[in-house]
Amino acid sequence: MNEYSRCSSYWYIPKARALRKESGVISDIQKTLNIIFNEFLGEIWNQETQDKILERLIKAKILEPYKKGKKQDRTALTRIHKKLWELLGLLWVEDNHEIIMTDAGVDLIAASGNHRSLIIEGQIAKWQYPNPSFPQFEESTGILPHLFLLQVLQQLRYRIDFDEYELFVNLAKSQNDLDRIVNYIKHWRDLNKEEQDEILEVVKKIPMPEVPTNQAKLFDDNDMFERDNIATRYRRIHLDSAYQRAFFTFPYYLDEKDNNILCLSSPAVDKLVQEKLKDFKISKFKNKVDWFAYYGNPKLQPSWFTYLSLAIERAESQKKAKEIVKEAKGKLKPEEEKEIIRKQIEKGIEDFFVGRLYQIEEGLKLLEKNAGDKLGRQFSTPIGLIDLLCLDNNRTYVVIEIKADEAEDSAFGQILRYMGWIHRNIKGGKDNVRGIILASEFTEKVRYSRIGLEPLNYKAYKEYIKFKKHGLTLQDT
Repeated sequence: MNEYSRCSSYWYIPKARALRKESGVISDIQKTLNIIFNEFLGEIWNQETQDKILERLIKAKILEPYKKGKKQDRTALTRIHKKLWELLGLLWVEDNHEIIMTDAGVDLIAASGNHRSLIIEGQIAKWQYPNPSFPQFEESTGILPHLFLLQVLQQLRYRIDFDEYELFVNLAKSQNDLDRIVNYIKHWRDLNKEEQDEILEVVKKIPMPEVPTNQAKLFDDNDMFERDNIATRYRRIHLDSAYQRAFFTFPYYLDEKDNNILCLSSPAVDKLVQEKLKDFKISKFKNKVDWFAYYGNPKLQPSWFTYLSLAIERAESQKKAKEIVKEAKGKLKPEEEKEIIRKQIEKGIEDFFVGRLYQIEEGLKLLEKNAGDKLGRQFSTPIGLIDLLCLDNNRTYVVIEIKADEAEDSAFGQILRYMGWIHRNIKGGKDNVRGIILASEFTEKVRYSRIGLEPLNYKAYKEYIKFKKHGLTLQDT
């Protein structure tokens, strides 16, 4: 009871269109993504764009016709759908920035049949607390709610009722809470109906704890605390739990029936839990941009390899990166160990050049937010981290991509992607950005990728994207 009354968090899911297996919601999402991809991708997300998208979705019969009214009233419908796109990691949509479709969104457009649901199920399985679109809880070591729910079901004969879900499962903040939550439910089941009802009467009167100041704005942004005089923890969770359950039980192997969450295929659940826990490790994210770059990429999973890869990229130095890697001794496969070593080398190269940008090109300065704040090192974008983002003597943005070994043609596509994002989203970046690939050597493929710019009127293509050898060895780094 004490823990319940003190806990200010729960498994909140933003109020959007609920995920129901029979509702046709996945088909509607796919149709919406197709429309956005073909007609609105790259548009700036603002009031005008929202209204255009709304009208287009009504025309396609994905949304119901709206009543005449203020533009902000009409576009509220679009914002509701926006929450669903973001909740599933399919689109990056930020005010006054261009609309960006993630790899997960592109995959869904191309998918058919059951594969569409599998993509959505994969995103649900990756959703985690804490994440920057939801208040951070400093005491939490991280939890994947869907995986945790499956583990609870395994321990309790593959069934829990709605009261057990709302009262106990919603207390979990860490994957390590499993035994404690399961024991709570077992003790609850040992009570008779009269005893349970007596406890519920008390629980229903417990007020929602005051939200810490540093979390209040995040809660408000998510419509978590509406001004509706719903003062008790039980009532808040009870009213929101339908959205939670619809989200976390959407996969085919779970169902809701007669006030119970049921497992429809214990072999499927057992296999999934076993696979997820093999090299399980949750990463933490400082901002929405970094979170979305991870969440929208189906290749990145909550594993030790992903955790270390992201941690090395964000590390202040190669020394810090090496300290982080020590955590994972014996956790990686041989091929993963090689890749992590390569990433550490790239961090060493980054270390070397941060204070010697003149060795890359005279006049380069790392982008700074405030004096001494190296904003341009591992610069966050929703499509990934830019190794170094600089300004030259002409105030042109310069994207620098570092490769420990020789650069393949994939490096060319990567740097163009980052340059395109700067061009469309950074103030002063429009038609004012170029790139430098820093590598030990350059393959013929990447050289021809750059030559391919020449017919597109980039006559000075060698200046638009420069190739420079860093000249460093493993020993140097």
